[in-house]
Amino acid sequence: MSAITVINSFEVPAGREDEFLELWKKVNAYMQWKPGYSGNTLHRAIALNAPFQFVHVAQWASMAHFQGAHDTGFRELIDQPVWSAFIPHRVLFDIVHEARANSAS
Repeated sequence: MSAITVINSFEVPAGREDEFLELWKKVNAYMQWKPGYSGNTLHRAIALNAPFQFVHVAQWASMAHFQGAHDTGFRELIDQPVWSAFIPHRVLFDIVHEARANSAS
């Protein structure tokens, strides 16, 4: 089993950013307790006209963990009609290279 990275870019209508963020926080609070969850970051575009206002990057221990986390409870959260305004574009990735900044001592 190898770790995977999930990158989910969201189309968010102008003026609904706060609404999206509150919904996303609820889903994140649910997912962070799932087995195999390693962590995530949520990025917000600086440019107001960016096609994706939010980009979510999450790490999972394996594909099986990721798939197992998308259970009935998760579906109940994201199948709410309000989510239909926020279009996700999800892609799964394997890490092929990783680098860290050098620290000067």
